[in-house]
Amino acid sequence: MGDLHHISNEPLSEESPVSIPVKDVKRIRQLVGEGKNISKVMEEDFPKYGYWEIYNAAAEGDERSAMGVKRMIANRLKKLDGAAQAERDQFIEELDDLVWNLYQRLKSNQKKLASIREIVDAK
Repeated sequence: MGDLHHISNEPLSEESPVSIPVKDVKRIRQLVGEGKNISKVMEEDFPKYGYWEIYNAAAEGDERSAMGVKRMIANRLKKLDGAAQAERDQFIEELDDLVWNLYQRLKSNQKKLASIREIVDAK
């Protein structure tokens, strides 16, 4: 059963028991990491899995959809009003991490797009 991955907090490994095959988990993480919404991944790429299975597979790899990150940022900003200073500091740290994640993903996607353009322009 080395090609299956159990949805849990365990890292991705070839020994993980049941549920989603490792190759599917890797593909799910790739798609979400590239910015595809989890609901679109489910509808277009993996209709045999449920939303939460796909969500958990992506979340285990520390991949969040861009929409998910946007919602997290918006929710943290809403909570800032009226929060105690210690809570505000925690929210600010979380926001910094989320924005950094988006920035790193943007840089990665820009490199991928440049490579694709080179291939397309060469034809």
